[in-house]
Parts: sequence; C-alpha cells; structure tokens
Amino acid sequence: MKTITSAIVAFTLLMFSYLTMSAQAQEDGLLWKVSGNGLAQPSYILGTHHLAHVSFVDSIPGLKEAMENTDQTVGELLMSDQLGMQTKLQQAAMMPAGETYSKLLSPEDYTKLDEGLKKLFMAGLDQFGQLKPGMISMLYTITTYTKLYPEFNPMSHEAIDGYVQRIAKEKGKTVLGLETVEDQIYALFDAEPLKDQVESLACAVANSDSSKDMFDKLNTYYKKGQLTNMYNLAFNDPEDPCKVSQRQQNIINKDRNDKWLKKLPQIMKDKSSLVAVGALHLAGEEGLIYQLSKMGYTVEVVK
Repeated sequence: MKTITSAIVAFTLLMFSYLTMSAQAQEDGLLWKVSGNGLAQPSYILGTHHLAHVSFVDSIPGLKEAMENTDQTVGELLMSDQLGMQTKLQQAAMMPAGETYSKLLSPEDYTKLDEGLKKLFMAGLDQFGQLKPGMISMLYTITTYTKLYPEFNPMSHEAIDGYVQRIAKEKGKTVLGLETVEDQIYALFDAEPLKDQVESLACAVANSDSSKDMFDKLNTYYKKGQLTNMYNLAFNDPEDPCKVSQRQQNIINKDRNDKWLKKLPQIMKDKSSLVAVGALHLAGEEGLIYQLSKMGYTVEVVK
C-alpha cells in the first residue's frame, strides 16, 4: 500500500478535478484561446485528463504552438515539489483520532466496503481503515484503472498537467499554481463531512462493476473534447446509484473556479499564459470558458 501511495502521489491531488463541472452545451474542444478585454497577447486554456497518456498532447490542435508562443504556464498547483506533496498528503490522509469506519457506516455497508477492498487489494479495512475515504477512493480508482487498462503504468505515468509544466521550466518560462497543495487537500479530504465521504466511498466500491463502461466513455469523450457528454456521464446518468451531492460539486468545482477567476485576469494581463486545468473546469455556467466570456474576453476553441 505504501508503494502504491508513493507512486501516485504526484497526481492523486489532481484526480478528482476531471469529474467536476456544471452542465451547459458548448462547442467541443480542449484548447481555448482567450483574447481581447485589454490583453496585449492572447492566452490559452487547456483542459486536461489526469490519467490520459502524455502522447495525447500531439492530438490536441494548436497545443504545441500555444506552449511555444506563451510566456508562462499556469496549473492547478505546482507539480515540481513532489517530495513536499508526498509529506503533506501522507499526513493529511490519516483518519482523525477516534473515528472509525465501523462507527460511520451501518454493519451492512461496512461489510460491503470491506469485501470490495479485499476483492481488489487482497486487503480490507483492517489495513486501509486508518486512511481517510478520500485517500482510499483515489487508491481504489487508480488501482482499478490500472487493472482495466494494463498499458497504464502508475509508476511511470506523466500527467499532461505535469508535462506542460515540465516543458515550460525546461524552456526557462515562469510556472505558476492557481492554488496550493493545502487547498486541494482541504477539498479532497476535509471540506465535506466525514460521514458523507465514507458513505460515498462505500457506495462507489459496492457498485464498481460498471467502472469499465464509465472509464471507456470518459476516455472517448475526452479525446473528442466533448465536455458536456463528460458532465452527463458524471452527474446525469440515471443508472448511477452514487450521485455526487451539490455540496461536493460546489466544493471541488464552483468554489475553486470562482477563486481562480479572481486571479486569472491579472495573470493573463501580466504575461501570455497557457492555463492547464482539469477539462471539466472549462465547461458549464460556472466554468472558466463561460465566465471569462461574461467578463468581456473573446474565448474561442482552437481547431
């Protein structure tokens, strides 16, 4: 378990963002040009999928040119301090003293969660119970993904977010983060009541048989830049027994978008920027694309 944790920590904190957005039909596309409203040079916003193979960047129209022509790269957070991320994540991932899964779940749900973990990991809540549900959820998702797609190697995986930041640094460009590790840890581990988190985890593990179908659709929609379809898969699936609450959607999407939108105008004014964040932060009435348009910018998909 410790080995798995170390291998995925560099992108675990980013995983949850690709499942968050609000619904609104819009043009397909993963790279968007932002101009006007006083900008001397255009900036670009890239939607990422944190489990997509980095080779997919070659399939995104205009991305290489945007990476070359912008003066700085902006991510959800800086990916360079991986050791610091590991330390903070490992500390934050532990259950509070006195809290246990047996206290927070009904006996039936406790058994289902324990059995589901044993089925995947050959280890149950006796081994995992000291971890908060957010951490178990990330481990479960990544391990399931690896099992379903053997070509995915969490030990060597470089997320697209990390790739664009690495290339920018190699070219001597500025790299900024829109939030801190602490911000993402709060959203992932602490913002929602612990009992709600535990119940959501138990539901997801008990209903994991549909994972392959969901991941296949998610990957297909991402590659086609179909943000609205991704949203409908995450939040409007009538067969989904574990719907995300409105509170959780706000915590991991709307609230974060609102904070970023207070920073992005000045960031883009200072330097032409490539902003790379989880794809579903781009979409919907609360998304970056619509909100920047409302603020007076010209926002258009790069084809």
